[in-house]
Amino acid sequence: MTALIMVDLERVHPVIEGRWHQARFERLPEPGEPVRTLCGLVEAAEYCAVTSRSPSLERCWVCDLAHRRLHGMDVLPTHPGLPRARGEL
Repeated sequence: MTALIMVDLERVHPVIEGRWHQARFERLPEPGEPVRTLCGLVEAAEYCAVTSRSPSLERCWVCDLAHRRLHGMDVLPTHPGLPRARGEL
């Protein structure tokens, strides 16, 4: 008999440069395989246990904004991922 480990790909969040990002996965990437985030960053996949992560991680608001739009969720005009909220307008 085996123990089947189930992974919800919607809950897999790459961590790059101290931020939790979001990506669309059809399957778990192999170690070293490129991962493209919703904000456009591309880095090689690497795995570690969640307990070994830094407690000071931040959310990538650009990924969050893209995720909300992909899933038809509301986006407030003050969302930090919007260009005007980031001071880019």
